[in-house]
Amino acid sequence: MIKLLQGDCLELMKDITDESIDCIITSPPYNKSFFSKQKKTNQIWGGFEIKYSTYRANMPIEEYENWMVDFINMCLDKLKPNGSLFFNHKPIRHNNQVYFPLNFIQNSNAKIYQEIIWDRKNSPNIRNDVLVPCTERIYWLTKNKPIVYRSQVDKDFISEVWRFSAKTCKDHPAPFPLELPTNCINLTTKPNDIILDPFMGIGTTGIASLNTNRNFIGMELDENYFNIAKERIENHMCKKELF
Repeated sequence: MIKLLQGDCLELMKDITDESIDCIITSPPYNKSFFSKQKKTNQIWGGFEIKYSTYRANMPIEEYENWMVDFINMCLDKLKPNGSLFFNHKPIRHNNQVYFPLNFIQNSNAKIYQEIIWDRKNSPNIRNDVLVPCTERIYWLTKNKPIVYRSQVDKDFISEVWRFSAKTCKDHPAPFPLELPTNCINLTTKPNDIILDPFMGIGTTGIASLNTNRNFIGMELDENYFNIAKERIENHMCKKELF
């Protein structure tokens, strides 16, 4: 089962039955537009800004954090009692300090089961007054103790540090590498379980779900990204049927 929905995920998730989803894997917009519209610092590559088409990526920080708390709590409502939410978010640097996602995650109803460090191996940010920021966080959030299938995960990814490069894409400013959702799916689900990505982007979590024989629900606000995701997933389904 593949179900793709266009619209605001907080509204769309209201129609999903509570405690029906096995695993949620997602990465929200990081509110980068709010920080980038502030006074520029001594960043060597001043043109590095992540820009989305229709996402709310320019909120005041308190409004953004409240939005994320509401989002996480909604995800928890939809998760099965032993399900998992993998929430990818990077620390944000502004005014010479770092804002961590923990600031708002700890205000939600989620339990932090584990923090996974994604070593991207590189960074587009080359400002010379800080160490190169080449990691992001994947917060493994739960309601209770989750189901875990660690034996299903490739041996290269059984530690809490996952090392794989970020991908570049002309169609989206920050796509998932395929390894990220694949690891999360293998770690916590079995075939025919239901995977949800409320910020689907161009559909990489959907591709990973198809590859691992899971059901997938994808949500995307931006019409352009939604159409790209739909085309990618449909093409991938056709290729799987051929073989």
